[in-house]
Amino acid sequence: MDEVETLSRAGENVGKAVGTGVRTARHGARRARHAGSEVTRQAVALAEQELASRGISTDDLQERIAQRATGMSRKELAKRSEKARRKWEKRAAKQRKQLAEGAREFAERIEPSKPRRRKWPWLLLILAGLAGAAAAALSRRPEELPPEEGSFPVGDTGSQPPASSTENGQVSGVQSEQGQHH
Repeated sequence: MDEVETLSRAGENVGKAVGTGVRTARHGARRARHAGSEVTRQAVALAEQELASRGISTDDLQERIAQRATGMSRKELAKRSEKARRKWEKRAAKQRKQLAEGAREFAERIEPSKPRRRKWPWLLLILAGLAGAAAAALSRRPEELPPEEGSFPVGDTGSQPPASSTENGQVSGVQSEQGQHH
């Protein structure tokens, strides 16, 4: 049992040491980053002061460096680089298309595919037709349906008054009286 406790304590101690080392390295990297950025700021300020004392601006310095290195101004370099970038993009797009077409042709040679025939559009068309027919049949009112034989007398046009004194739950005389009061 003592060996197990000793080994587990050793593992814990190693874990603590590694954690402490990583934390220390992280803090050291942060300090180095801040120190480096501060030194860079000081060097930039010193260089700008030196250029100003000689009467050269930073833009003028960049122009002079570009002129000396390439023989062209910065504007000319920008135009040329943009033109070269567009040309390269066109060429890359053309090569991608050719590669895709070649891969497609190669795949066709290896395993020619049979043209698939899709059957589900026909099923959708049939279902839509059935749904339309059902909607039309259900939307018709009972008066619009064709009469069944023997249900109505042949000479009856419906112009005679109903035999009962109530129609649709109302007394027939009440409706005419209401129309006269308005």
